[in-house]
Amino acid sequence: MFRRRKPLSTINKIRLILWPSRGFLRLFSYLFQRVIRLPDSPVSIASGFACGVFASFTPFLGLHFLVAGALALIVRGNIIASAIGTFFGNPWSFVPIWLASYEIGFSLLRRFGGISTSSKLTVEELLSVMGDLAWFFSFSGKITWMEVQLGIKKILTPLLLGGICLGSFAWVVSFTLAFFAVKAWREHRSKRLVKAFKGNKKTRL
Repeated sequence: MFRRRKPLSTINKIRLILWPSRGFLRLFSYLFQRVIRLPDSPVSIASGFACGVFASFTPFLGLHFLVAGALALIVRGNIIASAIGTFFGNPWSFVPIWLASYEIGFSLLRRFGGISTSSKLTVEELLSVMGDLAWFFSFSGKITWMEVQLGIKKILTPLLLGGICLGSFAWVVSFTLAFFAVKAWREHRSKRLVKAFKGNKKTRL
């Protein structure tokens, strides 16, 4: 009933993933409106949203919804807000997130003697491993677990460590922004309702 009359080609499906038909600005604006209008306390909504953003910095591709939901349950955040927050991780943001996380994680491990300089991967090697991991979690069957296992062992620890560092900072920032955004929108809505109520009252009189 709600299917397209003309099915999308594979190329168009990939294009829509990389760039939505309405653009990322409209998509993020829509998601922002959904977050601030959720029926929950500002703290719960902001906590859940921040957990979703934090999950985007973890290397667990394909599992970000689950990671965000689990974290939201721990901090008593809104589950729906956590799912929306994971949209911070998208095809355009993943690459800089991976590169920054790997650099930070590798630097910390090298400083404390947990890894040698010679074991550092190049940008091409890192993106190749993450690309294989993405294909694996797409369940396309093109990549097997045995093929990605060796690469994951080289990148998982530095990516996870760097991702936790960056994600923690992002959690604080996103929580603050979401909290004040929800409060501001609710105060604005309350003023509008009061104004509308007074206007209706004067009309009746």
